[in-house]
Amino acid sequence: MTQFNFGKWFGTRAISILVALVFCFLLDKFMQGADKSYGRFLMSLAGIYVTLAVSLNLINGITGQFSIGHAAFYQIGAYTGAVLAANKFSALAASKPLLWLLLSAFFGAIAAGLAGLIVGIPSLRLKGDYLAVVTLGIGEIVTIIAKNQKSLGEAYGLSTAKIESVFLISLLAITCIAVCRNLLKSAHGLAFLAVREDEVASAAMGVNLTRIKVTAFVIGSAFAGAAGALYAHTKAFVSPPDFSMDVSFLILTMVVLGGTGSITGTTIAAIVLFLIPEKMRDLPYVQMGTPLGVAIGIIVAVVLLRKIQENFHGAGSQRLARNLGAVAIGAVVALVMAKILIMIPAFQGQINGALFRMPVLAVTLVVLMLLRPQGIFGHHEFSWSWVQKLLGKKAPETEVAA
Repeated sequence: MTQFNFGKWFGTRAISILVALVFCFLLDKFMQGADKSYGRFLMSLAGIYVTLAVSLNLINGITGQFSIGHAAFYQIGAYTGAVLAANKFSALAASKPLLWLLLSAFFGAIAAGLAGLIVGIPSLRLKGDYLAVVTLGIGEIVTIIAKNQKSLGEAYGLSTAKIESVFLISLLAITCIAVCRNLLKSAHGLAFLAVREDEVASAAMGVNLTRIKVTAFVIGSAFAGAAGALYAHTKAFVSPPDFSMDVSFLILTMVVLGGTGSITGTTIAAIVLFLIPEKMRDLPYVQMGTPLGVAIGIIVAVVLLRKIQENFHGAGSQRLARNLGAVAIGAVVALVMAKILIMIPAFQGQINGALFRMPVLAVTLVVLMLLRPQGIFGHHEFSWSWVQKLLGKKAPETEVAA
């Protein structure tokens, strides 16, 4: 039996923390400058959504609960930071903004974590759809309270100090990822996975179901609250529409699309699903024939990929080559059809490309659910051994979450 090496354990973690701090510092420095204000804002929001998605993945993907009201805890953290900055800590927010931003994230996490505890103890005895309905109701209750409280700005919202820090936002996202990853690597994480796989068997083996569920709920809510506090100061304004049910569904979609239980997949899905509609705001006007041609090309590619999935059972490398060929054929078809369609007078009208933001997001979701219903990564995490396995090569089993 291998003996525990404390020096190696401590050294690995110290180096990991140092690398994370250096990465966040360099990222923050890279995003400085007046000409990068919009990019810095998008980077901040992407980091916040990564934290939200990974924290919800702890509840839905790793522990197997079905919460669809994550925006409620996000909102509690945001309003906590905004209210405290406008009253008790206004002087600190003005004199030492970064220190206050750190404290604001802490207070937001405490407030959202307590709310998660209060909501979780009675409601997490429910299962499946019943729990989803309860969390949906909690989200609506929090929004209605914010809309009708004068101290919270009612329906208009609340202004607060503008403090941007890509460093703290990216550090929070990395911390959330590290906590979830280390939890899965520990013996305590096995209890979370056991609850997800089979509650009856877990209870029979002595796992305290309510304690595990509430723990996951409180940790996930606390990270959402911290993200909310940072969001409030990044935008300098919070209002109820920022935390509508659409936000909860978007975060849930990130978790499902990335692969419920996969931290890697959830992180990638959060960045992609946030950036697709944002980056498409700058699209120029296009002729109607162009998007129609692209749509036809996508349909052809999806049909070919589905045929390969259903009928080809060879080596992974050959499957990958066929998939790439199908995508190339779809691209050629899209290009040819776009050229043909724009020669037809009915499809020569100009249309704003930015209007396709939401349709493109919806098509992305539909295509991925058709081709990869278990999510981008399924229950797996990124590793070189996983890549080798995907290509059909022999590799040691190094799965983390499965």
